[in-house]
Amino acid sequence: HMRHMRDLHNLAKARGLRDRLLLVSGGAHVTRELARECGMDTGFGRGTRGWDVASYLVKTWMERVE
Repeated sequence: HMRHMRDLHNLAKARGLRDRLLLVSGGAHVTRELARECGMDTGFGRGTRGWDVASYLVKTWMERVE
């Protein structure tokens, strides 16, 4: 997971897209802190529900647009 998160962050950055994307990751061993260390905006671990992710995406995107 860590390698893939870093690779995704670096690829988005290299292509000049990082500021236009919300990068999130999830999995049983992913924590918010780990995801952020790897360049993601946040991470969702064990026990996260779909609406938690959707709420985060909508709220964060709206904050960026304003």
